Amino acid sequence: MSNPSLAVVLEETPHWLAVDKPAGLVVHDVPGEKHAGHTLVDWLRDHVPAINENFPGHDPRPGIVHRLDADTSGVILIAKDPATLKELQDQFRQRETEKIYQALVLGDPPEEGSLVGSIARTGSDTKHAVKRLTFSWEKGSPKPAETDYRVLRRLTDTTGHHYTLLELRPKTGRTHQLRVQLADASWPIIGDPMYATKASREASARLHLHRQFLHAVSLTFTNPVTDERVTVSSPLAADVQRVLDTLLSEHAHQ
Repeated sequence: MSNPSLAVVLEETPHWLAVDKPAGLVVHDVPGEKHAGHTLVDWLRDHVPAINENFPGHDPRPGIVHRLDADTSGVILIAKDPATLKELQDQFRQRETEKIYQALVLGDPPEEGSLVGSIARTGSDTKHAVKRLTFSWEKGSPKPAETDYRVLRRLTDTTGHHYTLLELRPKTGRTHQLRVQLADASWPIIGDPMYATKASREASARLHLHRQFLHAVSLTFTNPVTDERVTVSSPLAADVQRVLDTLLSEHAHQ
């Protein structure tokens, strides 16, 4: 579990802040899900006075505009007051934001493309799976999910396995969307324990990566106060950068 003190403020205004969330830090408590240690909400309560001033102590998600999976690192946006929270959440709901991720996958995807399908929960646990069904808006049915991608770099390790660094631009925001869609396409994310294949587990172990290589590198939205477009960026986290550097070195000696 990452130390929540490792969370870093990337940009801050009187009404919102963008934080670089480390892998291992849960954003907020979820009923029925167990985790050890502090959450990003705990960090906000301790480090951002406006959160305590503007959101009651019993609010489980004070200022949380959107979320990242616990073991996904990168940019996350926080509102400092309820009015800003509503405006920013509306932007996400109306798909007026642009989120860009990077992921390292096992396999050789085409140079660019779109992943389109529907995502549903499978069983009572937190695992999701892509369901190639006709879109339906009935309650509890699979929900449509779409992600655009392009190849940033192709790499080969010393054992001959092929990896691809992808840029991902999700058009929808389903739970585990990127992880599920890439696994469904037979390009599992390196380090992902939930949607892994035997081959990706072996590759992850060899690279000593114990969380998914998935990083939110940038987020673009409209500042609710100035009406200007803002882009906040985050460099790759150190653990996934190490993996990438290892593969770059091995690839160079092929």
